[in-house]
Amino acid sequence: MMAEIDAKTTSEWPADMQEEFRRRRRGRNRAMLIFLMALCALVYAVAVVKLFEAGKMW
Repeated sequence: MMAEIDAKTTSEWPADMQEEFRRRRRGRNRAMLIFLMALCALVYAVAVVKLFEAGKMW
């Protein structure tokens, strides 16, 4: 599928297909960034709440 496509194959595509491929990849990368940032924020929030409830914070 798309994950198996290498640079040599994509360089043989027409310019409009290359741009569409890059646009989709950027979209997936941004979605993954948002997901990872949300996951980090969730883990951080859980840690803060647990430390606060245990009385070991502030």
